[in-house]
Amino acid sequence: MNDRLQTQSATPARLHGKPGDTVPPTGRFASQQAAGQAGLPQLWGRQGSWHIRLRWAVAPLMLLAVVTGRLLGFEFPVLPILLIALASPVYNALLALALSRYRSRLESDPALSRFFTTAEVIADYAAMFLLIHFTGGASSPLAVFLIFHVILAAIQFHPGTAYLLAGVAAGGLWLFLAGQQLGWLYGHPIHFRGAPLHYLDQPVHAALALSAFTVTLFVTVGLVSRIMNRLRDRVGDLADASSDLSWANERLHSLYRMLSEIGAQRRMQPVLDAVTAELSTVSEVQAVAVKLLSEDSRTLRYVAADGFPAGLVDQQIIHLDRSPVNRRVIEEGLLVESRLDVGDQVQLQVELRKLGIRHAVLAPLKVEDRVIGTLGFYDRRSFGPRDLDFLQLAAELVAIAIDHARAHEAVEALMHERTEFMLEVAHNLRSPLGASLSIADLLTGGYLGELAPPQQEQLDRLEERLRSLDRTIGELLAIARTRDRTREIEDCVVDLQALSGQTEQMFRNEAAARGVTLRVSAADRLPQVPSGVGLLEQLMENLVSNAIKYTPEGGSVEVRVDQPDEGHVRIEVEDTGIGIPSSEQAKLFREFFRASNARRMTPLGTGLGLVLVRQTVDRHQGTLDLASEEGRGTRVTVTLPLDPSAVG
Repeated sequence: MNDRLQTQSATPARLHGKPGDTVPPTGRFASQQAAGQAGLPQLWGRQGSWHIRLRWAVAPLMLLAVVTGRLLGFEFPVLPILLIALASPVYNALLALALSRYRSRLESDPALSRFFTTAEVIADYAAMFLLIHFTGGASSPLAVFLIFHVILAAIQFHPGTAYLLAGVAAGGLWLFLAGQQLGWLYGHPIHFRGAPLHYLDQPVHAALALSAFTVTLFVTVGLVSRIMNRLRDRVGDLADASSDLSWANERLHSLYRMLSEIGAQRRMQPVLDAVTAELSTVSEVQAVAVKLLSEDSRTLRYVAADGFPAGLVDQQIIHLDRSPVNRRVIEEGLLVESRLDVGDQVQLQVELRKLGIRHAVLAPLKVEDRVIGTLGFYDRRSFGPRDLDFLQLAAELVAIAIDHARAHEAVEALMHERTEFMLEVAHNLRSPLGASLSIADLLTGGYLGELAPPQQEQLDRLEERLRSLDRTIGELLAIARTRDRTREIEDCVVDLQALSGQTEQMFRNEAAARGVTLRVSAADRLPQVPSGVGLLEQLMENLVSNAIKYTPEGGSVEVRVDQPDEGHVRIEVEDTGIGIPSSEQAKLFREFFRASNARRMTPLGTGLGLVLVRQTVDRHQGTLDLASEEGRGTRVTVTLPLDPSAVG
């Protein structure tokens, strides 16, 4: 654009995302967060309520352990343990209630989630240390269950946090040991059948055993944390790959829709409007614009845009000598990402900044290594590598669309010139031909005197040729009118039942004169068909006329008009005539082509009747099917939609 843009490297400041998104996390924490989204516990975050569900099993297991221990002969303070077992589901219910009520806030507020998780950890460790205290203190056999706590910590938290909690567990046991050795704490030792169980009577043995247990705790944390980190990384990679695949799939669908639009449209402007709208939506940028290079390669002109306010870029002209970024894209054919310079206020600079647009990336539109314009994305954010790859691919497709549309328009222009030439020639022939027929009528009518039999015979032959030429000119005019899409045919509706009766009446005598049986039938309550004036009448005349002409004496021609379904009507003309050689059927709809057996049977003929039928069917968005076997007849089936505009 003619805005001054300061070129910068095409390295992205962030990955693809919606405008206004924060920069996504990167590195190991990004993988761990992706792992949380993939189903692993998040670090310092909420991921379901698996810990709540796990805690519901603690109280029943404690009651089972108390009953089993007493039955086996172990003696320990039952009441405190039962109170702890009772307290566990109580505080777990409070935690579950808080989680249910404040789940959305916990998921969106890391500080609140951290506080909630800390409260859970404190409650669990307090209950565990109380159980250890009432079952022997430092010598409690339940101390081994602290390993499960540190394993859960290593699964749920950062390694540093897990090591901290392992230190809390080991430190608590060392405090129990110190308190018991100094006489500050009474360890409530467990008795078995009246005899106390003392595992740590010797301080040195106690220290060695507790040291080994401490090492076990920290090794466990290290191993589990390492496993979890690797697992989170792998799941994070999988989540990233899934996200990339989803992104690519969405853009492939967008490119497919673009290709469908390119194939469906013939003119450039509808194609470009549809393409820019699709690109703006799928790329989630503020605006998309296509600019085409002038023939002298000195200016660019906006030809299509989406996302800009109405009238902002319409027909705007960019002078390449005042736009270094656009000039670089055109001259070097490179994709360039740029940042709008705050200090320069040239042309659309102020307007774009008012829209919040800070970044632009331009890709060249190339046709056979020749740059014909640019495709640009405009947004408040910078662009990531996936954006640039997608823009490059989209630019290639847009260039194809432009080349495709230009080719169509060039063909249409040639067809229009050809049609105009045909119309002009036909009209110029009509006047002298009409005069010649009038003179022939004067002569054959005897107005200029009696003619000798040889003269009359030659005049009849001349008149037959002139009338054949007149029919040819009429068919040429009809073909030209149906082919010329720039000439609107006056809309009307056709009553097929009336058309069927008219056809039978028109060809009854001709069929009888040739010894051919003609049968015309039409279904009841046929709908009226939208058409142009005279088109279906001429279609029916050409089909029935051909069928009668090429059916030998004793044969039959049958015309059927019906409605095969709610959206279509069908016209079927079937004869028992000479048929068409299979090797020549593909050429039937070429102008002036006549089958070899048709030329032998009837020398005179234009070869334009079926061409006109095809043109008429195409103009109605219908279908034509021809089935023929030489010597056994031909069946032509025309199916027309009742709503041509609905045909895709």
